[in-house]
Amino acid sequence: MAAFPGGLVWLASYPKSGNTWTRILLANLLSGRDEPADINNLSEPHTLMGRWRFADDMLVDPDLLDSRELGIMRPIHCDFAAQDVSHPFFCKTHDQFWSPEGELTLGASARRVLYIIRDPRDVAISFSYHAGLSIDDTITQMVDRNASSTGRAVLPCFMGDWRTHVVGWASQRLIPVMVVRYESMHADTFNCLRSIVDFLGGQADEMEIHRAVAHGSFDELQRQEARKGFREARPGQERFFRAGQAGGWREILKPHQLRRIEDHFADIMTAYGYEIADKS
Repeated sequence: MAAFPGGLVWLASYPKSGNTWTRILLANLLSGRDEPADINNLSEPHTLMGRWRFADDMLVDPDLLDSRELGIMRPIHCDFAAQDVSHPFFCKTHDQFWSPEGELTLGASARRVLYIIRDPRDVAISFSYHAGLSIDDTITQMVDRNASSTGRAVLPCFMGDWRTHVVGWASQRLIPVMVVRYESMHADTFNCLRSIVDFLGGQADEMEIHRAVAHGSFDELQRQEARKGFREARPGQERFFRAGQAGGWREILKPHQLRRIEDHFADIMTAYGYEIADKS
């Protein structure tokens, strides 16, 4: 059966960039079972993004803390939690690596970082659908250096803008990091997953990786969601797992939307192999 070293691994990304999909692939790899992992049993109760876990470990209700106090305590909490992790612990986050003040948001004690990057033009479409916002409003959020979100069960998430999110995680040198393009995973899931296993110091044979890829296919995820829903979907959201395609922006984005994204992010997009469409 596939195996990974113990320790905390951040699965980090800007929202709607393939983070959940990656987590499902790893869950299927670890389960080693003949049937697909249940998509509704992926939200580990010990996730470091959860309010309950924070309250239990730090003995303080996060709702009693202001943003400055929470910003100070979160990296302490993550470092505290990471030191006792003896099993493979893949923890999803959409937080930035650095706070606006230049402080660590989640500490520096994780064993590895797997950062998933996706073409921001496709992110805008997927995030728009997920958040129930217009594409224009979604782009406004993607360029907002102070953008954040929160939820009933999760701690406030400081996302910032897409550029700072990518650069912060990918260029930090405190934790070994591997940057994976969503588009590469979409085009060749098997080989991407195999390279991820290698980076994480894991062991998995070809049959196990092929099985995890099949069990994590979008057809399978959509089948499970249609049958019993997905508890990480937003209230009222019709589907969490939609097409999952790459390059859909070509058919959807209007010229002014395309220009706005590329004006803000062109240098980072080019650095990660995303061709600029609007060269005017």
